[in-house]
Amino acid sequence: MNEPNPQAILDAVLARCHEIRTPCGDGHLVWRVWGEATPERPALVLLHGGFGAWNHWVRTIPSLEPHYRVIVPDLPGCGDSADAPSPYDAASLAALLSDGLDVLVTDDAPFDLVSFSFGGVLSGLIAHAQARRINTLTIVGTPVLGLPTTGPANELVKVPPDLTPQEAAPLYRGNLQKLMVRDPAAVDDLAMTLHMANMAKTRLRSRSIARAFVLADSLRELPCRLGCIFGAGDVTLHPDLAAIRAYVEEIHPSAAFHVIPDAGHWVQYEASEAFNAVLLETLAGGTKNARSTGN
Repeated sequence: MNEPNPQAILDAVLARCHEIRTPCGDGHLVWRVWGEATPERPALVLLHGGFGAWNHWVRTIPSLEPHYRVIVPDLPGCGDSADAPSPYDAASLAALLSDGLDVLVTDDAPFDLVSFSFGGVLSGLIAHAQARRINTLTIVGTPVLGLPTTGPANELVKVPPDLTPQEAAPLYRGNLQKLMVRDPAAVDDLAMTLHMANMAKTRLRSRSIARAFVLADSLRELPCRLGCIFGAGDVTLHPDLAAIRAYVEEIHPSAAFHVIPDAGHWVQYEASEAFNAVLLETLAGGTKNARSTGN
C-alpha cells in the first residue's frame, strides 16, 4: 500500500480550518482555527516552535478537534505571518500574540494554552498578560532553564541559501535527526515536507531569546495550572531533565510533569499517539504530580 502523500496530509488538515488575521508590524499574524466556539468546545491555543509554523502540530490537531476549538498562529516572522517590529524581544513577541488572542477569543472567554519549544519561551509572559482568563498552560519540550550553548542542539549544519531543494534536503534531514527526534527514522517524508517549507519562510531569530531565563522567570507566580510534557531524549534541555523537573517541583509542586520515553524534542510528532493521550489527560486535570519516564 502506498504511503499517503505528505502534502495531501497537510492539505486535508488545512481544509478543515479557517484563517483570522490580527495586526503584526506592517502586516498580520495568521491564525488558523479549527471548529466554532461553543460551551462544549472551549478554546485551546497551540504555539509552535522556532523555525516552525502551525504544522508542528499536524499530528496533534486532529486529536483535539472533537474536544476544543483549536487556535494555532504562525508566530511573528514564521510561516505566513509578518515580521514583528524591530527590535523585538520575548516581551514584544508575547504582546503581539496576547493582543491577537483578545481578537480570537472574545468576551473574556477562558482558554487553555499549549506551547512547544520556542513558543513555550513566550507562553509564561502570555499567561500573565491573560491572567484574567487563562485556565492552564502546558509546556512541551521547552528548555525551561534556557537553551544550552553546547551539545547537539548547537551542532546543526548551516544550509546555504543557494542550494537546490534536492541538495539541501540531506542537510535538513541531518539537522532534524540531530535536534528534533530520538529515532532518526522518525524524520519521514511528512516531517521533511513541512520542515523544508517552514525553513523557506522563517525570518524570526529566536535562539538568543531562547537562551535567556525568560520562561523560568515567568513561570513564577503563574496565574494558572501548569503542566509539562517532555521527550526523554530531548537534546535541548539544560542542564538536564532532572534539573528542570526539580525547578518545576520547587515553584509548582502540583504541576503534572510527564516524560514520554523513546522520544526526542519534537515529542508531539515522534510519539504522537502517546503524546496526544497525555495532553488530553493533562488538560482535563489528570493526576496531580504525574510522573512517567523512560530513563
